[in-house]
Amino acid sequence: MIVSKSRATVAIALAASVCGLALAQTPPPAAAPAAGPTPAERAVEYRQSVFKIVAGNFGPLSQVAQGKADFKSESATRQALRLSQIATFVGDSVPDISKEGKTRALPAIWTNRKEFDQIAADFVTHTKTLAEVAENSSSAGEEFKAAVAAVGNDCKSCHDKFRSK
Repeated sequence: MIVSKSRATVAIALAASVCGLALAQTPPPAAAPAAGPTPAERAVEYRQSVFKIVAGNFGPLSQVAQGKADFKSESATRQALRLSQIATFVGDSVPDISKEGKTRALPAIWTNRKEFDQIAADFVTHTKTLAEVAENSSSAGEEFKAAVAAVGNDCKSCHDKFRSK
């Protein structure tokens, strides 16, 4: 089939117009995604997450030791075991990069690292003891209360020295 030059020209012009309209209606490319958190921000978020898990598991144990909640062997054991596992993360949750930013961690952590590390080590030891006691207890007796108090003292000591109010 032979097409005249004028028909071919019209067809090309029509095709170009259609393409032009299609391109004109195409939205511009999306802006580049915002940069994610910085390494320092991620380190602070990690630390805060660790301590939220600590609080979520220690709080109920503390309530039991204070007589504000009933002792339930299964849940006390589960919470104490979780606490003893997450306690091992505490020392690693304060890398130098996390000194700055939205945090209540005081600079004393990094200027007095040896003392911080000792409190963190005591925390690991005491949470392990609490887990063993909870696992072998049928009530919130004196041994359970003493184990909870030891962990609570570690928390208080660290907060008093290394955390702003």
